[in-house]
Amino acid sequence: MKHKSVTPWLVAAVCFGPFAAALFLYYGPFGQTWLPQLPGSRELLAQPVAVPVQWQGGDGAQWQLIYARMAACEQQCAQHLARLQQVQVALGRDQDRVQRALWHVGDLPDFDPKLVTHALDDDVGRGVVAALGAERLNDGRVFVANPRGLVIVSYPPDVEQKELLRDLKRLLTGAD
Repeated sequence: MKHKSVTPWLVAAVCFGPFAAALFLYYGPFGQTWLPQLPGSRELLAQPVAVPVQWQGGDGAQWQLIYARMAACEQQCAQHLARLQQVQVALGRDQDRVQRALWHVGDLPDFDPKLVTHALDDDVGRGVVAALGAERLNDGRVFVANPRGLVIVSYPPDVEQKELLRDLKRLLTGAD
């Protein structure tokens, strides 16, 4: 009579047990309200919003840091854009992986030529406003879109630069 070894079962339990337990805890009947939330003012969009194809970067391989506003872009808007530029520069060698964009209504003063601008008051822009919610854009909002062209995260316009920089670094690291 052969003796059955328990060693393969122990190895399988050690290797796959934590994965199975994590799946059970995450998808189990407990809900996700007990999961720890990162501190900050970010809002993960429950349904990512697609950036119109004509608004996506040329090669489509860049993250987008977007400031969207349903009012004319004047002094306060310019200050928010300057803060976003500082965040992009603080990314260091990864700054070329992020494209800054302004989604606006009305005329624009001269801005940084690297800033990509799109109008929210044309047909394509109205679709974006409907998808994101006009009430969200009244006072301005900062969004992050992934390289696939999906807006995934939203911030208030006065988000702390440290918070935005920390989140962008995490997203860029996870995208590699």
